[in-house]
Amino acid sequence: MNKIYNTWIFIISVLTLPFAFAVGLNEVFGIFGLKIHGDQFEYTELVFGIAAGLLFLLGASRSSRKWSGIKIVNQKEKFQFNSKINSERLQRVLLYNSLEVVGFFLIGIVFFVFSKDALFITLIFFIFIADAIANTLRGVVGHKYRVGMTSKAIVAVDREVVAIYFKGLKRISISKGQLFFEYNNNDLVLDFQLNMIPNDQQEEFMRLLRLNVDETKVYFSGFDNS
Repeated sequence: MNKIYNTWIFIISVLTLPFAFAVGLNEVFGIFGLKIHGDQFEYTELVFGIAAGLLFLLGASRSSRKWSGIKIVNQKEKFQFNSKINSERLQRVLLYNSLEVVGFFLIGIVFFVFSKDALFITLIFFIFIADAIANTLRGVVGHKYRVGMTSKAIVAVDREVVAIYFKGLKRISISKGQLFFEYNNNDLVLDFQLNMIPNDQQEEFMRLLRLNVDETKVYFSGFDNS
């Protein structure tokens, strides 16, 4: 989920940066065979406004999903299984979130340096940074990044939000520390990394998984049946 949002944020930024460069330095900007003179272009605010709007919508959607996931998985009384994520995974999440913040900062600064007209885009990236820091502090320091399981689904939240429902499953397999959930419809396959769960709780997690999934309807592959 997070990767998809970041990919689109990157694509929009890359498409908009040359325009910001052309406008800011009064250079000629070429797109689709057209030549646009930065100092003569009448729709500078419109272009930056559209880019800023798209970026904001992507960021808001991503942020809403993350905060909603944290709220849901921390309602511990609703879960049969609920645990903090593994400390090793937590360190990796902290590293990736830090790199994400640095990336947003650099992109925001580049927009501002290229063109003062792109100030709104810079401000949006700074909002991304503030949200990412707040979410990371809430998740890491507040121990809100967690993995939970109910009788109907697995929910895991750190920098990603994962929801795996048991309804419609036809096969669950395990390979190299990953669970793969295959569904009857549309050949859908979801994966879940077991290293999200502390080592001393993985056995309980697997026990509940097999208890909640009807093994007469769902085939288990690669599991120790002893």
